[in-house]
Amino acid sequence: VTMDSKKFIWLSSYPKSGNTMIRLFLSAYFFSKEGKINSLKEIKHISNFQNLLLTLPNMPSYEDFKKDLSKVCPLWLNAQETNAPLIKKSLILKTHSFMGKINNYPLTSSKYTKGFIYIVRDPRSVCISNMHHYNFSINESVKSIFDDKRFSLGLGAPVPEIISSWKNHYLSWKKFSSEVPNIIVKYEDLIDNKEKELEKILKFLSLINKFELNLEKLKNSINSIDFKKVKKMEEDKGFDEKLHGNSFFRKGLKDEWKNELSKKLQFEIEKKFENEMKELGYI
Repeated sequence: VTMDSKKFIWLSSYPKSGNTMIRLFLSAYFFSKEGKINSLKEIKHISNFQNLLLTLPNMPSYEDFKKDLSKVCPLWLNAQETNAPLIKKSLILKTHSFMGKINNYPLTSSKYTKGFIYIVRDPRSVCISNMHHYNFSINESVKSIFDDKRFSLGLGAPVPEIISSWKNHYLSWKKFSSEVPNIIVKYEDLIDNKEKELEKILKFLSLINKFELNLEKLKNSINSIDFKKVKKMEEDKGFDEKLHGNSFFRKGLKDEWKNELSKKLQFEIEKKFENEMKELGYI
């Protein structure tokens, strides 16, 4: 009998699309007694896929990756294959990687994937959030979401993530959705109707992971990630995922781009991503 290797549940999104909020919520629900958390450290329970790669022996160094990003690709499935037997039920992994293949190596496959949660956000908003987080100019920020070769690699995360453009990212995960159970959530719906969307995510997880929903704990977990509370936790105790901005949790707004993006840049983004934005109801 082969051991079931479907152990991984991906929490995937383009950078700056609400991934952190969902990680905090799931950490509150799954890793606290009553769904109440008072520190952002709890988020560590839902680790980045890069940390799983770091468990492999003979990892290339940061310098190796800098010379050749594609060294990471053969490691993707290798890390899942190696770690799957060590995981009892399943493991939720955060990623900003696109779900494509490079040199014929896919990020993951239905063999290892139990399901995924994909969070998508209006690319005009992503631009603004991106700009503040990475200290980009607005033009650099727009360029980055258009960039098919976008990746991230830093000393803090010595393993590259292959991100690609906003469009490639969305389409790659959408394509994967025909192979494994999944739920695609819009960031804007999370802001407008947090309870409903977070309950939807938990229901999805309860179906693929077979557990009973605890509604009291669900309510507490939703309260735990109230934006003001989270911001206060960051002010009091810091948050080590912030980069350049004053704080990681900046505003969590929906339509900030209307004031911050020039008409010209709005038009460029809408033209470049027209089909996907229409499909998602952004235009």
